[in-house]
Amino acid sequence: MKIIWTFTLLMIPGVLSSISVTGYSGGGVRIRCRYDRKYTENAKYFCRGQWSKCTDLIRTKTKNEWVDSGRFSLYDDTTAAVFTVTIRDLSEWDSGTYYCGTDIYAKIDSYTEVNLKVITADCCEKSISLSAAAGGSVNISCKYPQSHRTGVKFVCRRSGSDLCAEETSVKESRRWTAAGQIQLYDDRQQRLLTGSISHVTRQHSAEYWCGVQSGEGHKSFITRVLISVTGTDDFLTHINQNVINNHS
Repeated sequence: MKIIWTFTLLMIPGVLSSISVTGYSGGGVRIRCRYDRKYTENAKYFCRGQWSKCTDLIRTKTKNEWVDSGRFSLYDDTTAAVFTVTIRDLSEWDSGTYYCGTDIYAKIDSYTEVNLKVITADCCEKSISLSAAAGGSVNISCKYPQSHRTGVKFVCRRSGSDLCAEETSVKESRRWTAAGQIQLYDDRQQRLLTGSISHVTRQHSAEYWCGVQSGEGHKSFITRVLISVTGTDDFLTHINQNVINNHS
């Protein structure tokens, strides 16, 4: 009689789950890794290779703030018991198997396997530059791959290590979504994400990203958008003062 042994990922000691993430050449990914709350004070790390011989790419005991190591950043949110890993400047060479790990000292570490696939999306620009005068508007247009047609789209503003410090997202097709000064519109038939930022000031000069989000909360940053606002904001103060005077 032939005995067939079936092994699953969860039978490997320490492995909690397996996730798959798609990234795009020139862009970035943001990966969410959950861990047991009893290990909030333990070191967290992100490594590449076989689970038994994994080379650290970033490791830290720092809590609730971003830590950088080259193209990799890690943020350990102890309140949510989740740590987030960001990889920037992706290339197809980055495709492979990674692990989110929790260092449990004398015991077997706790892992989440991450299968990352990086592809080149011919549909989409890697980077665009836009400019506007203070007080005007900026219009953003980003194409996205067919495989993400029905998913959540977003525009993020970068702040230091965090590629998604300020986010506006849209979940429905052909319906404007507004958050603050940013409005988004997703035309799924054209596979085009459109954004508009009104009444810009010099504070809007920054790096933004158009991207897509998976159901598990992982993000793929596809197109970098560099916005430059020229002129001064003095005239905006003058306009606001006139409005106040007219209503006095």
